[in-house]
Amino acid sequence: MNIAVSTTAEGLSMRPQVQWRVRWESELCLADHVELSEFFRKSYGPTGAFNAQPFENNRSWAGARPEVRVIGYDARGIAAHIGLLRRFIKVG
Repeated sequence: MNIAVSTTAEGLSMRPQVQWRVRWESELCLADHVELSEFFRKSYGPTGAFNAQPFENNRSWAGARPEVRVIGYDARGIAAHIGLLRRFIKVG
């Protein structure tokens, strides 16, 4: 996804390019979990140490483990994350 935003009359300013990858949980290797856990600790840490605690020891999930992840990467590493988890419910 490339995004160009005009910030001044002189021209366009390029924002970092984000590349999206869809990955099944079984496709992730240890290095992926390490990178994701670091991203989550940096993201949730400023809101309180307790919020970053689930991501210690290279754990890349807080509660239930997602089945599919959509991970956005920019020049600095992980920039965004979406985790999908199916839940089956019985009605009636």
